[in-house]
Amino acid sequence: MMLKLSLTSVKKRWQDYLVLMMGLMISIAIFYMFQTLSLNSDFLKENIPAIQMVVFVFQLGAILLGMITVVYILYANSFLLSMRKKEYGMYMMLGAKKRKISQMIAIETIFIGLLSMVIGGLVGTGLAQLMGNYLSKAIDLPSKTYVAFVPMALLVTVIFFGILFIMTTIINVTKFRKTRTLDLLYSEGQSERRKKRPVMTIIKMLISLVLIGIGYYCMMNMGSLQLIGVFIAIFTITPGTFLFFGSLVPVVVSWIKGMEKYSSKGIRIFTLSQLSFKASSLARVLGLVTMLLALSLGAVTVGQAFKNFSEDILKVNYNDVVTYNATVDIQKEIDQLDAKEKIHYQSKTKEGTTYFVASEFENNPLLMQEEGNVENPFMNPIVPVKNLKVDHEYSSQTKGEYYITHAFSQLADSYSSENTFALTYKVVSQETFDTIDVKKDDVQVIRVEDYMSQVDHFKTIHALEKERNPKAASNMSKYDMYQSVQGMASGFMFMGFFLGFAFLAMLASCLMFKILSGAYQDVARYDMLHKIGVRRQLLVKSLRKEIFIIFLVPAFLGVVHVLVGLKMFTMFIPNPYQYIALPFAVYSVVYFIYYVVTAQLYKNIVLPKIKS
Repeated sequence: MMLKLSLTSVKKRWQDYLVLMMGLMISIAIFYMFQTLSLNSDFLKENIPAIQMVVFVFQLGAILLGMITVVYILYANSFLLSMRKKEYGMYMMLGAKKRKISQMIAIETIFIGLLSMVIGGLVGTGLAQLMGNYLSKAIDLPSKTYVAFVPMALLVTVIFFGILFIMTTIINVTKFRKTRTLDLLYSEGQSERRKKRPVMTIIKMLISLVLIGIGYYCMMNMGSLQLIGVFIAIFTITPGTFLFFGSLVPVVVSWIKGMEKYSSKGIRIFTLSQLSFKASSLARVLGLVTMLLALSLGAVTVGQAFKNFSEDILKVNYNDVVTYNATVDIQKEIDQLDAKEKIHYQSKTKEGTTYFVASEFENNPLLMQEEGNVENPFMNPIVPVKNLKVDHEYSSQTKGEYYITHAFSQLADSYSSENTFALTYKVVSQETFDTIDVKKDDVQVIRVEDYMSQVDHFKTIHALEKERNPKAASNMSKYDMYQSVQGMASGFMFMGFFLGFAFLAMLASCLMFKILSGAYQDVARYDMLHKIGVRRQLLVKSLRKEIFIIFLVPAFLGVVHVLVGLKMFTMFIPNPYQYIALPFAVYSVVYFIYYVVTAQLYKNIVLPKIKS
């Protein structure tokens, strides 16, 4: 009986539950997709270390998504419960026991959760297949071991969201049991007015500005504050944002209402009063939406920026090919390259020291990344080394020789089993070089104008080098760097896009829930205005303005959060702001569509009873 009643209730309120389920299904699908890559054991064994950075990126994404989903589910379910209070009160008036209604609430919550997990899992499998195909092409790792369905990934997803739904059920039932029957019956008639406390409001506003200011300072000085700055920013901006809306929204609305020249025109006073009635709960949801919007837009923007900047990061490794004693096959592939420079050096390695001939650096000087920008080392210029010291032993352990030692390591054999950066380097005369009684290596250095356009040749050379050096402990070639950078960039872009999409769906759901949950108690107000002669056109205009303000305010502060937050990434991307146009434009369009849909749904609830 209770099961049938619960399912009938879900069917009756299917529009409200659909909004909740959309956010849940998207979250579950993306969470499963992230776990699929992280737990694809055969694929990982085949491609580590090339795919290692991508795994880290997606695990980070899963953690972020999980944290935000917890907040979203708790918030969305509280809205659903508030929309059903009067209905539950009526059941109790008709003789239903709280225990039975609690069972109904539990069945509804679990049913919605199970349905969301089934659909989300199916969608997630499709997304996982899409992700696998995309990353295989982006990182140049064609593989037959990648699978879109991973039982362990599904198990992790089911356990995480199962616990979440059980927690939500317990919270909903507990809230219901603590609510009196009269409060349930008259919940729709209760306004959200609060006592005016001007001093406390000013204090809250000042605290919010201080907290947001501290967070902004940390994000703008991430180079010196490092990881601690991230945590400080999170734990100051988040409460600061909620306090900002909690103190500002009621004050601003009251201030505008007091401006008679403005508020007395048309039915503006009604629109402002509507906002004033809902000021308290609006503040909470606006704070949540602002943070979700900032995370959403920030994730997409940073992902896009990383993808665009990946080619610039590759320039740090300025030697496109460094090969020792090239085989016939390797030389054949090198000859097919459209090379800008082809340089030969002689080299010998003995007892941990690599020797080069000084005269060979006169016409083809050693290139070094200039010491300078500590916060963004990728942008330090590449310069030729002048006045190399002959017979001087260069070591990374020697003060002031880090960069020049790194420059020598760029000429080391990337496919050797040695740790190239741990070696010492020495430039000697030809005579001294000839007396060193070890095998001489012919070092060939190739530099091209456009690495990406010739990546197929570099891939072939890389494969040939690995074939003749199968026991190499690790590979430090530019092609390895290319795969890692592409993996990180593609991973960030992919993660950013889907995280942004998930957060956007959640914030839109929260706004819709808040607006639509109050729509039913607004019906009487709109009906009354119509009866006293207010035209339908004015009522539609009023509700659109009200909803537009609710959408606009968090969007504005969220965009400010993003613009300041991008300063954090200047350590990796010199100018992340040059990549914001596309994400901002797309989000503006999608966000506006959500506004239009919400306004239309709200209008359908409050105005259909009004006959023109």
